[in-house]
Amino acid sequence: MKGIIARFKANLYFAVPFRNYIINTLRNMQFNSQYIPKVIHIEVTNYCNARCILCPYPKMKRPKGFMPWHIFTRIVDECTQLEGAGLEINLHKDGEPLMDSLLFKRIAHIKSKLKKSRTHFNTNAMLLNEEKTLSILNSPLDSITFSVDGASKETYENIRIGLKYDVIEKNILHFLKMKKEMNKRIHVTMQMVMNKDNMHEVSRYKELWGDKADRIFIKKAHNFLVQKTSIHGGELTEKQLSRCMQPFYLMLFYWNGDVALCCWDYDNLVGLGNIENESILTIYNNDKFKEIRNAMEGKSCKNIKPCNACSQIYGKDGPMWE
Repeated sequence: MKGIIARFKANLYFAVPFRNYIINTLRNMQFNSQYIPKVIHIEVTNYCNARCILCPYPKMKRPKGFMPWHIFTRIVDECTQLEGAGLEINLHKDGEPLMDSLLFKRIAHIKSKLKKSRTHFNTNAMLLNEEKTLSILNSPLDSITFSVDGASKETYENIRIGLKYDVIEKNILHFLKMKKEMNKRIHVTMQMVMNKDNMHEVSRYKELWGDKADRIFIKKAHNFLVQKTSIHGGELTEKQLSRCMQPFYLMLFYWNGDVALCCWDYDNLVGLGNIENESILTIYNNDKFKEIRNAMEGKSCKNIKPCNACSQIYGKDGPMWE
């Protein structure tokens, strides 16, 4: 049913004439045909303390670092012109946000500038000590996702290489206890990326976290272009089977200000521009983005890299096929 609804929404989106005028007027109070991102991912760092088998991090070739403050503030300040009814700001992409010493300063800056927007980040919780727990709970962060891919030490540590299940379980349980005691409203999601190695623990996972977190999210593993970890197999077809909506509403910034194409673009495979050289809307509406959107709309991404290697659209590996 979820797949049917997703396909219906995507088809409806492309069927509506002058859709940008309608969307921008309702959401951003701007009557124009430009594409304006609704969701912004800001990679505060691409350093990580794990080498998970489901993630392309070990294969990443681009330089590692932490987003300089002047790049971060430029992105946020430009977002004030796009906020409209509110944006979704995610402080993660290909790294572990809790490794960033400026994380809580960044959260405070976002919330001071973007009053209608929501701020979120994902973490593996290995570094979630007492100090960081209190910093999160006392911050204006709206929501957080703890990514824990297993309900036992053996299963988890075979997937999340370099992390310790006993430590992250203790950290998260303490965080949830403190959240309750301090009467904080931050929304907590427990996320399990399900693959062949942990799918037998889904029921146990729900029992462990169901009465503690605000939401349990069991997410089927995908391929990240190169990982070959999808439950569906991820075989590519000759014909493009579906459209990806990410180029139409999502904008992702690497730590150095470069712009990524999508969540799976872990190594800046396209090169869409850099926020230090151009504005958000200039980049988001440039010729490269236009070419990709036109191809995506026509289901003709055969010559568009890395879309033509993505089993989300050239296979049945995406949420639209669940």
